[in-house]
Amino acid sequence: MKAWHRLKCRLSRLLLRGRLLEWWLGWKMRRLERSYAGELLGASTRPPASERLPGIKTASPPRRLLFIGDVMWESHELIPELERICPVETLDLRPVLQEGAEAAPYDFVLSAVRAFIAARSDLEPDVILFYARGSLLSDEVFELLRRRWACPLLGMNLDEKVQFLPYGLFSHGNEGYERWARKVDLNLTNARALMDWYADRGLPVYYMAEGYHRRFSDPPAGVPNSYTHELTFLGSRRPEREALMKRLWALGLPVKPFGAGWANSSPVERPEALYRASLMNLGIGFASPSLALTTLKARDFECPGAGACYLTTWNWELALHYDIGREILCYRGDEELVELFSYYRRRPEECLRIAQAAWRRCLAEHTWEKRFRDLFRKLGWVA
Repeated sequence: MKAWHRLKCRLSRLLLRGRLLEWWLGWKMRRLERSYAGELLGASTRPPASERLPGIKTASPPRRLLFIGDVMWESHELIPELERICPVETLDLRPVLQEGAEAAPYDFVLSAVRAFIAARSDLEPDVILFYARGSLLSDEVFELLRRRWACPLLGMNLDEKVQFLPYGLFSHGNEGYERWARKVDLNLTNARALMDWYADRGLPVYYMAEGYHRRFSDPPAGVPNSYTHELTFLGSRRPEREALMKRLWALGLPVKPFGAGWANSSPVERPEALYRASLMNLGIGFASPSLALTTLKARDFECPGAGACYLTTWNWELALHYDIGREILCYRGDEELVELFSYYRRRPEECLRIAQAAWRRCLAEHTWEKRFRDLFRKLGWVA
């Protein structure tokens, strides 16, 4: 079975390229989007999710937190903010996942957790935060964690719109996250509408948008015409992102992408510096690889939090966190994106005012530290 799976993956990489890949992804996502909409409508006559949190006991305040995840952005955004609350131990799954090729990802995760427990027999965390997609999870890894530690286990996914239900459309094993949501004491979701899905299944849930790690002690105060770039996008190359870039370039928009996979792009060591060096920063707010379902992104808070002018896909949830038009800018299509860029390109002083307002809002409300302090306070863990 594993050999057949590897063969299918190799054939897919060989055959699915260019326009064929775009068509295949589009066909798959249209099916997923219809299933998603049907699930929402079918359940919409039921009572709304309760905002009441379950009673979960631990040390007050927590003395140590264990973070488990496939660490990428978390090391420079989430973990430093958690460390403002209490010391953090990190089990980074990325090294074992990068080495693994013959076994399923969850087998490598199970081995990594087992080795970590053996090496850290002295570790006694007061809470565990497990951030993982479904393909990394297994019954065995949760049993192992529960046997070793009795502290609360928090689960986080951040891509539930395309991963919560077992759509049966992709072979990477990320679908059907609801199965693993049953294994934790509290689920953290960044999709407000999906709180109802958790509640309908009797699963404890808490709404938490992403946050950011503060780096600048002052808002931007540069000369409006001193930007190095006019419009940048920071993010790895993906088929749906590349398709958007090609359309924007065809319209003449001078957008410059940075990140893995883009031609003539070098690694960005300090994203916050790139954000501030750009007149405007482009966001692509779709639940990848959909071009219809939007979802909150970490970039929605990292970029404005750096004190930058952020221009991203319209998403109704962003209006719950920002004053759109005054703190961030949103577009609903290629033409509206061009319209906004053209208007603000002539008015860099307005871009600067938006960036300054965004910096103030994020500092006051959107740090990861504030997100988790609010949660811990509601759980009775901190005063």
